[in-house]
Amino acid sequence: MAANGLRHRKGLPMNSVEVLRTLSEAFGPSGFEDEVRNEIRQMVEPLVDDVRVDALGNLIATKRGSGNRTLMLDAHMDEIGFMVTWIEDGGFLRFTTIGGWDPRIVPAHAVTIRTDRGTYIRGMIGTAPPHILRPEDREKPFRIDDLFIDIGVSSPEEAAALGIRIGSPAVISYGFEQLGDDVVMGKAFDDRAGCAVVVGALEALRNETTEITVVAAFTVQEEVGLRGAQTAAFQIDPDIAIALEGSIAADMPGVPPARQPTRQGRGPSIRIMDSGMIGMPRVIRALAETAETESIRFQYQVPAPGGTDAGVIHRSKAGVLAGVVSLPCRYIHSPYATLRLSDFEEAVRLITAFSRRLPGIAGI
Repeated sequence: MAANGLRHRKGLPMNSVEVLRTLSEAFGPSGFEDEVRNEIRQMVEPLVDDVRVDALGNLIATKRGSGNRTLMLDAHMDEIGFMVTWIEDGGFLRFTTIGGWDPRIVPAHAVTIRTDRGTYIRGMIGTAPPHILRPEDREKPFRIDDLFIDIGVSSPEEAAALGIRIGSPAVISYGFEQLGDDVVMGKAFDDRAGCAVVVGALEALRNETTEITVVAAFTVQEEVGLRGAQTAAFQIDPDIAIALEGSIAADMPGVPPARQPTRQGRGPSIRIMDSGMIGMPRVIRALAETAETESIRFQYQVPAPGGTDAGVIHRSKAGVLAGVVSLPCRYIHSPYATLRLSDFEEAVRLITAFSRRLPGIAGI
């Protein structure tokens, strides 16, 4: 066991669990991804030929190949979070959501807020306790407008002295943990897990000269409208793109099998359709054949609500061949999610093998 309590799982690169931990714990709601970007940049600079940041904040890392075709590997850096909208006379912070939160699970969680000085302070999301609510109000669902953040101050002036202002970003924030040998738990696996897969694939390819140029795009603002991916795809102009995404695993009590988009322990999923893109049969077939040839476990992801960066990437310029490979994560868009390291390992293997085999795959 490592000094930080994390166990290395046999079969994974030695630093994979630490990469997941570092990216999971980094602060990065949509529009404020710089801490995540800095961490990823340090990881990938030794692995590629060129790294740059565009005007929106996308991190674009290029491993040049010997041929003239380009594969874009996409993973978004941002997580869902909150933004301060008002400071009450008592120092409590009103807020709005950044991205898609279920209001039922927001109250009573610890949050981290970034100040205008770039420092971080802790607080908690409060609401009126049931003891003082009218009986009819106890049955009503929570609304974000009813909630507030308590940072332990008593006035707007005290909040301002800490560097809190209208517009300060926040995230629900707990530490990364390992549950047994194969399961990790943390925040923002949507989509820091996808980012970690791309880092793992670049690491696996670092000493190889590939025929295809591999461009990793770590994008911004996916959770609020796929914004970074749109500009990244335009400038990269890839021949084919694969979006890596932490996706819904619903193998849990109360969800019948027919409504489970993916299940943990069965490898990464190849997405068939979502609200933003109908999967392209030749890309789906190429990914599946790669997995079968390399004896990599995988599953097909049945149609489900939501979308990925591939929804805008495949419509870039004159159109881009695109696919989605997802990591099955339970409880995404909540304070914690879980992920199986065995699924993560298979995803890295799939993307690495696909990058190597792509020039020889017929029809792609």
